[in-house]
Amino acid sequence: MNPAIKPFVSSQDISKGERGLGKIANELQGSAYGIVCVTRENQAAPWINFESGALSRELDESMLAPFLLDLSVRDLSGPIAQFQATESASQEDVWALVKGINSECEESVEGDRLEVVFNRFWGDLDADLREVRSAQSGDAPPGRDIPEILDELVSLVRDQTMRIHKLEERFESVRVANTSHNYTINDPQQVTIEVDELVESRKERALRQDRFIAQVRKLLGPSNVLGVAKTSKRVAIVVNRDGLNRAQLRVHDLQELASMYLVWAVIEEEGKGQRNRVILNP
Repeated sequence: MNPAIKPFVSSQDISKGERGLGKIANELQGSAYGIVCVTRENQAAPWINFESGALSRELDESMLAPFLLDLSVRDLSGPIAQFQATESASQEDVWALVKGINSECEESVEGDRLEVVFNRFWGDLDADLREVRSAQSGDAPPGRDIPEILDELVSLVRDQTMRIHKLEERFESVRVANTSHNYTINDPQQVTIEVDELVESRKERALRQDRFIAQVRKLLGPSNVLGVAKTSKRVAIVVNRDGLNRAQLRVHDLQELASMYLVWAVIEEEGKGQRNRVILNP
């Protein structure tokens, strides 16, 4: 798809006699993307979550993509479920993954040309993936049942509720601090202090927004961000089609950034208005 991509597969690229862990660690230091192939059978194995955790720590700001061979996203469980997964049976899903990998390359291929190459080779790839799925053990664990999925959703909602409650408490404390102005006309020094604090508060907000925007540019790719507008209430980021696809693929990471920097933001495709957008709340 892109000549700049240099894949490393531990089962093929480690020679006999080499120190496997050392070779993998060296490769990870220069990697920008990690793919973990997941099946119904191996997702419950302790090693896959251990190695995925090690991979995500090594990659740091880079991305980790679970590639689901014979299961759907709803059947994915465990720590690896926190990452945005790709269903191998979905051409659209795999195309989004390919675009995400291409955007991480220093020399990315143009979107239209990349799509032509992808469509040309999808039939071969899909046939190989079908062969892999058919070769999976018939004794593999069944898909997750509805009660288990609902329990996980309840747990996630509770976690989000707690985070929202903590944020509300922080905002309330800031609001009270900024509205508690007890001074008189005969106390000009205190008035000056209050004004200075208000200016500093605005500077801090602008600084948070700038840091958020810088991280978003890094996630989406600087060339995909076409424009940025800031107000006291939110940040609006205009992107191209690839940028929107990237935002939809990395919405979990973007939401984490919005929560970290306490920024309301909207990411929308140029010229599409409200039809194609990603909304982020802290």
